[in-house]
Amino acid sequence: GRSGDWLKIRADRIDDFVVVGFTKPKGARGGFGSLHVGAYKDGKLIYCGRAGSGFTGDQLEEISAQLQALVRPTPPCEPPPGGALPKGPDHLWVEPKLVCDVRYKEITKDGLLRQSVFVRFRDDKKPEDVVMPGNWSRESGAGDSEPKVSPRLQTPGSQLRDVKFSNLDKIFWPEEKYTKGDLIEFYRSMAPWLLPYLQDRPVVLTRYPDGINGKSFYQKDAPGFVPDWIQTIPIWSEDTQRDIQYFVANDVETLVYLVNLGTIPLHIWMSRIDDLTRPDWCLIDLDPKDAPFEHVITLAKTMRKVCEQVEMPAFIKTTGKSGLHIMLPLGRQMSYQQCLQFAMLFARLVTDRHPDIATTQRTISKREGKVYVDAFQNRAGQLMVSAYSVRPSPGAPVSMPIEWDEVNGKLHNSNWTIANALKRMQKLGHDPVVKVLETKPKLMGVLERLNKLIGED
Repeated sequence: GRSGDWLKIRADRIDDFVVVGFTKPKGARGGFGSLHVGAYKDGKLIYCGRAGSGFTGDQLEEISAQLQALVRPTPPCEPPPGGALPKGPDHLWVEPKLVCDVRYKEITKDGLLRQSVFVRFRDDKKPEDVVMPGNWSRESGAGDSEPKVSPRLQTPGSQLRDVKFSNLDKIFWPEEKYTKGDLIEFYRSMAPWLLPYLQDRPVVLTRYPDGINGKSFYQKDAPGFVPDWIQTIPIWSEDTQRDIQYFVANDVETLVYLVNLGTIPLHIWMSRIDDLTRPDWCLIDLDPKDAPFEHVITLAKTMRKVCEQVEMPAFIKTTGKSGLHIMLPLGRQMSYQQCLQFAMLFARLVTDRHPDIATTQRTISKREGKVYVDAFQNRAGQLMVSAYSVRPSPGAPVSMPIEWDEVNGKLHNSNWTIANALKRMQKLGHDPVVKVLETKPKLMGVLERLNKLIGED
């Protein structure tokens, strides 16, 4: 038999559904409340329920604009067999033009989705191709703790995803007594915030099977035993002269599977798998080593001033370790080589203004206790620790997206940990950095202003 530490979680389903309507927002929430969704059965569009979570603040606004343009007076769908459609002024109906993926536990006997969460829109799928999934409701005994071989769903595009957890009570942070189970639960609960950063990017794991004080190892290459529903992408390695199968973590099941392997930090590429040559952002890494953190704060503020002078949007997060990451959105308009040159211009401007506390010297022994303004992270294949990634340090700190007005004397990398990061984001209500993924600045104008500024300095 298996040890009692082995746990099976109920597999969620992910299927395509047609957006048929939405509800009005409540309280402070913007945009809309939840999406009404349906699917086709025997040529008729049937209502399947709603998906009310999984949206970022930006998505709420963006999707809301799309939905408002599609509003119609009557429902485009029929009620589920034996059921009824929602009624009242809070429910609005739309033309069935949009398709989305929804994660859910099951379809109830009433024909409605249970525990449904919006995953993403599917621009590649036509509404008329969305067919009703089979009714995979819970069978008696499905919650047994003994793992069973899971059948694969027959519905196209739908897979049963089993994640079996092990050693949940193993202590990963001895001082705080945080366990592997605590780590998995943190990543699961943070998934709506974290997944946008992981979407369609190669991920590299650093695994700590015995916690932060045990041995660790770096893993780029997905082992052969991973389930077939986990996405990997082959990328040619000049070093090994072969393809490396990188993980791609686009959903919560893959995320918690990787964490169950003992992964603590998640490192990501700055470009996406559909074009690995074009990064989404340029990274300036303020790395203090032995320099005081107040110098990092000073340089971050100067970096922001420089960005404002050249009209370049800039976002900032803690590294969760000792420094700060400043991310400049590129909108995939540069190659890595151009991105590196771009970063070096900013690094030069910042260090020129603070020669007493900043350096671009890569050799640690030559830094003289100054903060290293690192532009060299902007090369193909270089990695950045993801936003919301946990660090294998005492206290379990988290790399946290922050507002610029939080860059002050109270800021420390220890401010956010697996114990309070979720509460912070729930209170904040929006991610202050996520726009870096989609912002597309006019870079020619920025470069012109940057060169002019260098001439003046």
